[in-house]
Amino acid sequence: MTQPLLVTNIQIKSGPSGVSGELVGTDDPVAFSEAFSSCVAQVRSVGDAVLKDKDANKLSAFRKWRETKKDECKNDDLMKFINDRRNDDLHEGDGCLSFTMHPYKFSSEDVGTALPPGAVLRVSGTGAYWIAPATPDDRHPCAIPDGAVFTVAIIDAPTVHKGKPLTGSDPVTICATAERYYTELLREARRLFE
Repeated sequence: MTQPLLVTNIQIKSGPSGVSGELVGTDDPVAFSEAFSSCVAQVRSVGDAVLKDKDANKLSAFRKWRETKKDECKNDDLMKFINDRRNDDLHEGDGCLSFTMHPYKFSSEDVGTALPPGAVLRVSGTGAYWIAPATPDDRHPCAIPDGAVFTVAIIDAPTVHKGKPLTGSDPVTICATAERYYTELLREARRLFE
């Protein structure tokens, strides 16, 4: 899914300029965005499953531990980010990724016939799309064969976790670090309360 960065002198951006997160490369921004959203939702679900376990919540020691962990998450930049991004994505349809398309060979002839008929070709940081005038939200992605690469970064990426600077702020590192946190949370709960 990710690939080494390739930069050209032409950049077509999606999202605000001055994105703070580190970049990773992808050849499919739509699939990358969907995978990132899925990862954030699934990682957060693990935390919810641990902290809301009905059987464990019958134990007073677990309830005290749970409140400590909830406070820890509320005061942690990375965990607040995961919680907020999951909620924004799920409830608002609002993404936090910024894409930049780096075309090094692009021709409108490469993208095929307009779908649907009469559609207009638009190019953004997430790629080239056919957009029907009657339904501007209905986008039909165009394949750009060997003509562009994409970089992706997180808008306002977290930089601190557990009081220490994160090792990276790119989307892959953010998801992997959050997954490790919740895996450790699950292991700690099992060790203490199983």
